[in-house]
Amino acid sequence: MTDKAKPFLSEHNPLGMQINEGESFSYKYFLPQYWLGWIIILISFFLTYLPKTFRNSIGTLVGFIIHKTNKKRQKIVEKNLSLCFKEKKQSEIKKITQEYFKHLGQSYLNIPVLWWKNNDNLQEICSVENVHYIQDELSKKRAVILFTAHTVTLDFGGRSISSFPIISMYKPFRNGLLNWFIGKSRSKATDNVVVFPREKYIFKNIIKALKKPIVFYYLADEDLGAKDSVFVPFFDEQKATLTSIARLSSMTNAAVIPCINHYNLKKNKYETYIDKPLENFPSGDEKVDARQVNDRLEQLISRDLNQYMWSLRLFQTRPKGLKYPYE
Repeated sequence: MTDKAKPFLSEHNPLGMQINEGESFSYKYFLPQYWLGWIIILISFFLTYLPKTFRNSIGTLVGFIIHKTNKKRQKIVEKNLSLCFKEKKQSEIKKITQEYFKHLGQSYLNIPVLWWKNNDNLQEICSVENVHYIQDELSKKRAVILFTAHTVTLDFGGRSISSFPIISMYKPFRNGLLNWFIGKSRSKATDNVVVFPREKYIFKNIIKALKKPIVFYYLADEDLGAKDSVFVPFFDEQKATLTSIARLSSMTNAAVIPCINHYNLKKNKYETYIDKPLENFPSGDEKVDARQVNDRLEQLISRDLNQYMWSLRLFQTRPKGLKYPYE
């Protein structure tokens, strides 16, 4: 699937691409090997129209089951937390782990809402704080690199800013049907967006796009290996941190703005918080720039530690002399 992946794009998009250049439905998806995918899609439809409180209750149960049965993932979460917060007691680590799996389970039950509901309905459950930071830069005819971190509600963050012309990237699913179905929800008819497959369009298309006043929604916390990365602190541990944000900003004069999305249970809102733009960035020093990115991510993640995706292998690339931390 990955080798043949194409972008998802709305008919009106910031790069002027033709709709036939993007992913489309294939009749092969009716073959038996895709029937399980159709069952998942059907279940997702019914989940969408269950009461939110009921979905959250089921999601809490799902999270509890994952926590208790998937020991491998549980150990990754606890290892990441132990590395990032060396002064926290084991009881605190256990508590955050428990809360994380609860939020993860709820996200599995709630994400189908993004797939089935239209943009107007979705905007009613989304909010954005400090949107003027983006508007101010775009009004200057300047692109914005809007970088964020993996939270369990990440896709709601993308939906909350969908009024802007946006480019982003996605990791293709191996199942072509699910890749098409989920991907098209990121490029609804009312959007102005192009979402590129991550492996194919990292720089060439992005650099060209950032010459225009658009928003590049970018995940800045992934460990993609030592290439194009430097080791700088992420909380209490050295992490392979991508240098691409600084390079893109330097090459395109794009403003660099941090943001994060969390679910607010009391308000029943998916809240995107936009922080002030990075200053004196890029500085010309890769490590200084990478540290500034991580520092902002730490501040944003700390707004609700329980909703950060601690089950990622955040530290799989290690500085020389340090062993691989995951079993």
